[in-house]
Amino acid sequence: MEQNTLELTERSEVFEFASLREMVNQTLQQNFSENSIANGLSTGFRDIDKVISGFTKGQLTTIAVKPGMGKTALMLSLTNNIAIKNNHSVAIFSPERSRQKITNRLIESETGMSLEKLTHGNMKPRQRDHMFSLVNNIAKANVFIDDSPSVSADEIAQKARHLKLNKGIELIIVDYLELINSITNDNESREEQLSKIVLQLKEVARELNIPLVLFSQIPGHYYGKVNQRPSLKNMPVFLSELSDVVMFLHRSDIYQKNGNPEEEKNLVEIIIGKFDNKKNESVVNLRFIESLAKFTDK
Repeated sequence: MEQNTLELTERSEVFEFASLREMVNQTLQQNFSENSIANGLSTGFRDIDKVISGFTKGQLTTIAVKPGMGKTALMLSLTNNIAIKNNHSVAIFSPERSRQKITNRLIESETGMSLEKLTHGNMKPRQRDHMFSLVNNIAKANVFIDDSPSVSADEIAQKARHLKLNKGIELIIVDYLELINSITNDNESREEQLSKIVLQLKEVARELNIPLVLFSQIPGHYYGKVNQRPSLKNMPVFLSELSDVVMFLHRSDIYQKNGNPEEEKNLVEIIIGKFDNKKNESVVNLRFIESLAKFTDK
């Protein structure tokens, strides 16, 4: 009798167990499973996602950066978060850097080692196995790089359509606007040409229904100019108007290395100047790991 009772109890309660993931999510009221956004892709940065809800399908996000602030490091950190860690397909158009340099930077950032040490350094078998695992993750990532030095918006559109159809890309990154070639009338000013390029890229995002992240280089620099934080007024009107989301990278640590408290060192600001069709500025912090040229959550 006892045995039958035990069997019945086990059968009736076996489906009542809760997974630890469910309990953690319930307790902390946060989803700790794979980062997912209802209508787009997680940036991989928790606080940015809280504000803009990730990169939304069909939208153009512009990230404006002044020279020397870490534009390429931010682009590669996003690529790492989205493609390598979360297995999404990403297309990169980079007239500035060759595909080999981009690959090298990704490997060094992810492994924390120079290519020289990776290929010729003396490592213990355990360390070498770990590094091989990291590099293997990079090699398996669905990242497609076009480094044509004089690519036009028309060519980006054509190649993006091909990649969406054949490779199922989920995100396009263009680095950066001012290097995109124009095939329009020579009588047009460069600003008019850039305006048409941005409009074309926006249409590509809408047509393919995937997010497009456009990096733009703001003229000038920060060095020696304390508290010169960028804002929408620092960028062309057409760019702020055509972009669905506008963000700026601001690194005060560059010129305040000796003045910041220890806990604030290497903290950088992502200034979100436009989102949700509003120009209400919001600021989130990331941490910059200088030795890896990599951005992470604070």
